[in-house]
Order: sequence, then structure tokens, then C-alpha cells
Amino acid sequence: MTAHRLAARTFLDGPSLAPSDLCMVFLMREDDDTESRPMPTLTVREVPGVITALESLGVRSVKIFAGSRVRDAQASQAASPTGLMARAIEAAKRAAPNVLVMTETCVCSHNDSGECWLGDRHGMDRELTSEVLGAQAVMQAEAGADIVGPAAMLPGSVFAVREALDVAGHKQVAIMPHLIFASSLYEGYRATMGATPRSGARAFQIDPKQPELAVHVAREMVDEGADMILTEPALHTVDTLVHLKDKVPAPLVPFSVSGEYLRLTDRREDGERDMKGLIEAYTVLKRAGASRVITYGALEIARELRAS
Repeated sequence: MTAHRLAARTFLDGPSLAPSDLCMVFLMREDDDTESRPMPTLTVREVPGVITALESLGVRSVKIFAGSRVRDAQASQAASPTGLMARAIEAAKRAAPNVLVMTETCVCSHNDSGECWLGDRHGMDRELTSEVLGAQAVMQAEAGADIVGPAAMLPGSVFAVREALDVAGHKQVAIMPHLIFASSLYEGYRATMGATPRSGARAFQIDPKQPELAVHVAREMVDEGADMILTEPALHTVDTLVHLKDKVPAPLVPFSVSGEYLRLTDRREDGERDMKGLIEAYTVLKRAGASRVITYGALEIARELRAS
């Protein structure tokens, strides 16, 4: 094969990664919380500065995760209009109204078990869990969220969230449920957010050896009202992403989880993380059919892309 000149190779290049392809993850903590954690976190006071920096670099979306300081068996603070999630959404929207705000909609960081579901004396209470998820989604929408993200993978939960939003007058708010493969790569997030399940496992996450189940579940989510699908861990689902692109009529948004961020970035001599590995990985995801990529490294990657 001819070794073409650089100009010819550039002319033949496929689409490259751009800041607008990225969505930044915000893991929230309270202002007075100084505990050391594996993953970077933000306070509500810090949100305006970070989101303004993201917008200036061309990153147009964020995904917010926030838990409750007071946790109980009913996740009673999950839908609090004055809770950390509501305050973070409001701060983001005030700082940059045109930046799209996505949320995680789940009870794992609000109950005292770390599970994605609520229970009774018989075990899992699906009806109660779906009810709380619906209330949580409504609270998030009223705070300003553009897209809510049911993450429990509980059958019927997407429908419950859609119904709750519609009844509350938020038909324009989109739903992007999480399609999750079981993995050890979530540990950094779980430790940071205090969301390690007491049972040791998430009940409905997909066995990585069963990619065909992911297609089935994604179709069910769309039937229940999902507008788009989040897949995670991002790099573990590349092959599934290709199949989903052909078989599911919804945009696909891989989530590059905490383990990918920690393991694919090296510390440079200046203390900053080297983003080259993630840039390469996300280019592959875009090639495989990703509409956007959700990542903890969006700000750092956008700076590097701008510099190059």
C-alpha cells in the first residue's frame, strides 16, 4: 500500500473526537465534606466555575450524580427538592442555561443498603422502588434536568418514570436509562458515593457473557419510553454497541466508568493525568456508533483537544 503524504492521510480520515462529543460527570459532595475519595468530586459552590470552563471548551453536557447524607431503608431523601441533587442541577443551569443537564435517577446513594432497590420483609419491593424513582425523576426535572437516567435496570422502572414525568407536566424531559454490564470497574464510583450494595451484586445487571440479553433489555427500555440508551462500562460494550445500533431505534451513549478513567490515564510529572489513552478509546466508541460519550475526563480531554 502506498505511504501517502500527511495531507492525503488527513483528507481520508474518518470523523475525529471533538469536545462536543463528550459529557462531563459530576460526582457531588456537600461543602463541608472533606473526606478523601478515589474519584474527583465537586461541591455545589464549585459547579459554576467548572461548567463555565466546560462550555468555553465546547463541552455541552454534564451528568450529575448525588446522594443523601441522611440514608434510611425508604430512601426518604431521594426526591428532596432541597437535596444535593436538586441544588447541583439548579447551580449548573444558573451558570450555563444552554448546557444540557443529565442525572442519575436511582436509590443506591440514598438508602442504607447501597442497593438500587427498596425492600420489605419479603425482599425487593418493585412497586415502591418504581414509585420513588418516579418521584425522584420529577424532582430532578423541576430542578432543571433535561434528561433523567433510571439506573436500577428494574423492569418497569422506565415506564414508571415516564408516567410520573408526564403526569407532573414534564413530557419534554427525556429519559436515558442505564444498560449495565456487571463489572469490577465500578468500584471507584461506589466507594466515592457510598453506593456499594450490601448484597454484593446488582440484581438486574447483565452478565458480560450474554450480549444478546443486552439487546433484549434495551428494546424493552425503548418500549417502556426510553428516548436514548446509556451503556456501561463503555469499553466493555463496544461489540454490543454495534449490535444495538442495528437493532434498537434510539441514540446510544456509552458511559466510561470510574475504573476506565483510573486505569487508562497515567500521572504525568506535573501531576496531571495523561488523556491520550482515553482519547483513543473514545474515538473507537464514536466509530462503533456512539452518539456521545459520558466521561470523568471530559474537561481534561477537551483541554487537550483544544491544545492540539
